[in-house]
This record gives sequence, C-alpha cells and structure tokens, in this order.
Amino acid sequence: MGEAIEGTLFVARSQPQEEGGYREEAIEFRTLQELLDACVAQAKGGAFVRVQVVGISAGRPHRLVLDFGHFGVFAD
Repeated sequence: MGEAIEGTLFVARSQPQEEGGYREEAIEFRTLQELLDACVAQAKGGAFVRVQVVGISAGRPHRLVLDFGHFGVFAD
C-alpha cells in the first residue's frame, strides 16, 4: 500500500459550566485503523476535533490538518 502515516487526533470538549472554557486532549496514532479506533472511543458526548496527519508524498514530508468541527460517530 502507501507510505506509513502518523498523526494526532485533537479532541476539544467543553468544561463544566462552573469551570468554563474547554479542555483539549491529544491522541497520537500511527495507522488509519488507530485513528478510526480513537475516533470511536472519543465520540461519546460529542466534541470538536482536529486531525493532523504527517506523511511522505512525492518523496517529501507533508503535514495535513483537518478541522471537523462538531464530531460524533453513528453506527450502521
């Protein structure tokens, strides 16, 4: 298949009303399966997520950042 990838799933959730703001958690992954598993594990209650993927394309390193906004997982 293609080159190996790695990246980070950033998950931001609201803090309780009395604390205000939000907290962000960074979850590293090394395969697309690990990314999918992390998304499923973090989807409870919804969150705002950002995915940063680092890999090689055309022989050069690249970084791709995807901002998904509100996030949840729906089972078939």
